[in-house]
Formats: sequence, structure tokens, C-alpha cells
Amino acid sequence: MGPFVDRGSEMRWLDERWASGRAELLLVYGRRRVGKTRLVREWVERRGLGGRVLYFVAEEEPEQAMLARLSEALARFTGDELLAERPLTSWRQVLLYLARLATGERIGFVLDEFQYAVEASPGLPSTLQALWDTRLSSTKIFILLMGSLVSFSEGVLGSRSPLYGRFTGILRLSPLSPLAAGCFAPTWPPGDRVRLYGVFGGVPGYLSEVDPSLGLWENIERLLLRPNARFLDEAKYLLREELREVQRYFAVLEAIASGATSYGEIAQRSGVPGESLSKYLRVLEDMGLVEKQRPVLGRGRARYRIADPFLRFWFRYIPRHRAAIELGLTEKTVEAVRKDFEHNLAPQAWEETMAAMVAEAARRGELPITPTRMGPWWHRGEEIDLVALDETVTPPVVLVAEAKWSRLDCREIRRILDTLRAKAQRLPLMRRGKTIYLLAARELDCGNPELLGDEVAWSLRDYERLAENTCS
Repeated sequence: MGPFVDRGSEMRWLDERWASGRAELLLVYGRRRVGKTRLVREWVERRGLGGRVLYFVAEEEPEQAMLARLSEALARFTGDELLAERPLTSWRQVLLYLARLATGERIGFVLDEFQYAVEASPGLPSTLQALWDTRLSSTKIFILLMGSLVSFSEGVLGSRSPLYGRFTGILRLSPLSPLAAGCFAPTWPPGDRVRLYGVFGGVPGYLSEVDPSLGLWENIERLLLRPNARFLDEAKYLLREELREVQRYFAVLEAIASGATSYGEIAQRSGVPGESLSKYLRVLEDMGLVEKQRPVLGRGRARYRIADPFLRFWFRYIPRHRAAIELGLTEKTVEAVRKDFEHNLAPQAWEETMAAMVAEAARRGELPITPTRMGPWWHRGEEIDLVALDETVTPPVVLVAEAKWSRLDCREIRRILDTLRAKAQRLPLMRRGKTIYLLAARELDCGNPELLGDEVAWSLRDYERLAENTCS
């Protein structure tokens, strides 16, 4: 099991809900392997709540088998010998039993994989809603439902759901930041920690499988690029677990990975009719797998990209090299992937890491900006990797930044910053306050860059500095 990092705000959220003393009906959901179960188990263990919170995982099984297991768990939790002899036979009985337990004291009930419970007992949401309204909401019960992203966003959270409007708190668990991903291999060189994010993103379920005693590419080979590798078919499993019509979603992701960025290009390459493509793109956006980008300022045609680094890696390399992987041509496959990755995906990972560095530096007060909007900008062939706006002041403060995954000497640093200044003049801002010009390079091969007062130059050393507190 890998380290548990960068979940301080989520732990505080759970603490606050537990400490409220009132009845709580909470929802924690997110994509496969994002760390939902680990978060709640760590919270229960670290807060010493094992004797007050019953944690139950629903499985794909018939209703009565699930209720029998739950009755056994409740009997152990409460020491109720009668319950052990006479199991509960309906969810109504379970919820009434919990209501009685929580009448005078705080009792927690965590139901993980809630979607499987609903599959076995379709009437469960209605039963929970009715008893919440009439009994549970007047107790000290703490109910926490957990499950997959799509099943909740399309079902439990929908306006037609019996539970709509009943939740006292909802937490969508997101992947870790680019700065936190490196915590899973803290002894690696900083460049390899950025590359690690470029392969596995911020999904703890992938990062925790990394062996930090091995090198980056040894791990990539072991987990992705050899026959029967741990994550060789992970993209298929992810889509099958969350979605129907998997083949169409697969085709859309393959099209974007191959370079299709516009709606028309994606429709053409994927074979998904244009009139229905929007539905598939919307679901992938809701899952955080695809991002629809527009320039952070002004107008510009939208473009689509795979937002999840792991799927970006998987769809770029696994289908293309699948035959060679299955034939055991591991060394040649690794070399081909490594060469392409360094020129294409590693720079994207560095851009995303730079955005996280800007946010962290602003939080620490190292940059005189409080970003209210951040994103890339492009117009008529010109592009800036990151524009951050501070609209809390008038006129707004603007930060413009370029990421370069390369080693730069003094002359190149000056040239890039001068070019950035020129491009920034084209930003569609009628009035602006201070402008900050930032260059983030992999390495700065310049002992004393001659920076102007409004310029900042970062390297991997600054990445290490800004990431150092994320692992605690």
C-alpha cells in the first residue's frame, strides 16, 4: 500500500460532518482507483472511530445474501447475539435498527459500493428517503454512501432520484495534484517524478503500485509494457466499470489521443455520428477523462484533449504497441515509447505541473497574485501555455507563463521571456494591472539569469521546493 498524501481538506470535511452532532447523510464518489475507500478507512482509523463506525462493502450478490452479511457485521459491531441468530431481511429493518442505535449517541454507517446495493435492491433509495424524512433525520446517525462516479452522477444525484435534496454533504474525490504524485517515489530525481505524473496522473490506485526502489522505466515496463502487465488492460476495465456502450467511448478516446481536437475531427476519426457525439463527450468530461478547452480570455474555437494523464499515455501507446507487447518485444517497445514520451507527453506533464506550482506559490504568497481564472490562451496561431488572472483587484493582475521541458542557457531564457512579453500584448484585456512573466524550464543552465523585476524563472529545483510539503 502506497503513502496516504494530500487529502487534508477531505479529512477535515469528514471531521466537520462528524463533529456536527446532527444527522448526516453524506455522499463520497469518484472514478475507479481514485482512493475513496482509502480516504474513509484512513479517517476512521486515524480518528479512532472503529468502535463507532460500521464499514460495510456491498458486492454483486442477491439482496438476501447481502443483508445476511450486513446482519453479521452489525451483530459483531453491536454485540447483539439475537441479531446474529435472526438476521435482518430488508433494508427497512436495517435502517430502523440503525435509527434506534443512533437515538442517543453518534453512530456511523459507511456503505461502500452503494451502486451494488441498489442493483440488488432497487427500492433502497426510496426506502432510505422515506426513513430519512420520518426517523433518521431526528437521530445522531452518520450515514456515508460511497460509489462510482457515473452511477451517482446519473442516478443518485439526478433530480428524479428519491434522495435528491436529502444529502447534507457531497464530496467528489478528485485525483491528486501533480505536486503530490511524486510522493509515491520520493527518492527519485525530480524530473522522473514529473514524468511519473505524466504516466499515472494523480490516481492513487495506479501510483501505489509503483515500486520506488526501481527506476521510472522499470516500473512502466513492469506495469504497462509487458505481457500480462498489471495495467495493460486498465483503460478497458475503467470504461466497462463506469459506462455502457464502451466501444463508442473507446473510439472517441482513441480519436482524441491520435490528434483529433475539434468536434468534427473526433466524429470523423471515431466513427461516432456527429449528432450523438456530444453525449459521449459530455459523459467523458463529467468523469474528468476529457477536457473541453477554450481560451481563458477572448473567443476561440473549443478544442478537446484527454485530461487524464494515465489514459493519455494508455491510448497513445498501448493500442499502437499491443502486438509487440504480447510478443514479448519488451526492450524495443520500451525504447520506442520512451523516445516518444519525452518529446510529447512529458512536456504536457510539465505544463500541468507548472500550473500546480503557480497555484501553490500563490497560496504561499511567493507570487503577488490570487488566481481566479487559469488556463491556456490561443488566437490566430499565437499561444500561451498558462494565463492566470487575479480579478480580486482592479485592474486585474495577470500572470503569463511558458513551460519548456528542456535545458535553457542564458540567451534562450532571455529570448523566451521577450517572446512571452510580445505575445502577452495580444491578450484581450482592456485594462490590466501588474503583469508577471514566468518561465518554467526543466533546467536553467545559467548561473545568473538577467531577469527584469516582473520576471520569474523556475526549474525542477523550484518544483522540489514547492512540492515538499504535499507528502505530509
